Amino acid sequence: MQIKKLTVKTISEAMEKIRREFGEDAYILDTKKVKKGGFFGIGGERYLEVTVLSEENGNSQRNPQKSKKYPKEADNTYSLNDLIKRNTPEFYRKKEKEQNISKPSYLNIDKEPSDKHSKDGLTEFIKTSREISSKIDKSAEAFYHQYNEKEPSESNIKDSLKLEELMNMVEKLNKKIEANNFYLQDIKEKLYEKSYSNAFIESFLNQLSDLKVEENWKNQEIIRTRFEKKLYQSLEILNFSDIKGKVMFIGPTGVGKTTTLAKIAASLKKMNKKIALITIDTYRIAATDQLKTYADILGISLHICYTPSDLKIALESLLNFDVILIDTAGRSHKNNLQMGELKVFKDVVEPDYNIMLISSNTNCEDMMHIYDNFSFLKPNTLIFTKMDETSSFGQLFSFLEYSRLPLLGITNGQRVPEDLKFPSKEWLTRAAVEEVFK
Repeated sequence: MQIKKLTVKTISEAMEKIRREFGEDAYILDTKKVKKGGFFGIGGERYLEVTVLSEENGNSQRNPQKSKKYPKEADNTYSLNDLIKRNTPEFYRKKEKEQNISKPSYLNIDKEPSDKHSKDGLTEFIKTSREISSKIDKSAEAFYHQYNEKEPSESNIKDSLKLEELMNMVEKLNKKIEANNFYLQDIKEKLYEKSYSNAFIESFLNQLSDLKVEENWKNQEIIRTRFEKKLYQSLEILNFSDIKGKVMFIGPTGVGKTTTLAKIAASLKKMNKKIALITIDTYRIAATDQLKTYADILGISLHICYTPSDLKIALESLLNFDVILIDTAGRSHKNNLQMGELKVFKDVVEPDYNIMLISSNTNCEDMMHIYDNFSFLKPNTLIFTKMDETSSFGQLFSFLEYSRLPLLGITNGQRVPEDLKFPSKEWLTRAAVEEVFK
């Protein structure tokens, strides 16, 4: 039995090496990620270290070092010269002093060492050993014949067969579990690479516990189907044509609230909706000028409000409009004072749609942290911005499952209104599945 560690790039490479070097009966004890190369751990390549157990014995030889004077007592093999030395009166006299052991009866001779004494002692020792060995051989032979004369009973045979069958079943089950864990790890790494959250990944892997996951799991239709179903269930789409009343845009700094508001205004204008714009983003002069430019191009009114009182008056004057779009200043979710000011304006508006904007190129853990800090404002709709700046869908679906907010749309550029999209559940789900199973 031997244990060996293999360092490989991929799981497929590991399986190929294991089969080539150890055959089909090898066991995988452990897998872990390691880094090699780089400078002080930076820039190194990622590898998999696989620990393998093989039932084949190695050909290693043991060459224990022997003592110059006597071999170690733990060693049970002695040369003839050793036997002579270990059974002389001098040897036992020395041992008696060190360990208080008793001398064999055949060594009770004169304390003066001599060659004659050594030879007589050795002769007596050999004679005694032969007698004992003969008795042991006879006893062993009698026991052997006695055991073989007994025919095994039918019940003993059945019990033996059942035990052997059970052991085979356990061995097969262990190998299946090991293989499943190995390929499940491959799926986990793929989903992590596509920016899915740990909670999303663990939830999906639990759904595969009843399946035999194969090496080419990307071709297993049942795994693909279950993944597609999980994505579909985490996604809810809000129909853009249903938008009406007071619509407020909230989110952290730099997510593109003003530009997105202009895109939605242009889309609603195409639908012949009567719309008006309000901005309370008076911290940035450029933001007000930018929105004013969009309002002039679209031919719609813009109201700038500096205080909650200004906002209340503006809202009362726009009651006959189909849609009122309200732009807010970007707020750091870590600044409690700024978040408190935003809450005051939100309470005045009492929006029908409180749209939260999240940048698609934000990792899913940060998305969830932002949502937790904005949740007291009770957002009820979601828009993902800057889709053109990310290459994965994992963080989007992880956040959708976490927040349970319905998705209104996505933006993927600066053009107004061309870069505002309202994707279907089918399109988004299919795109996310393809990037994992391609």
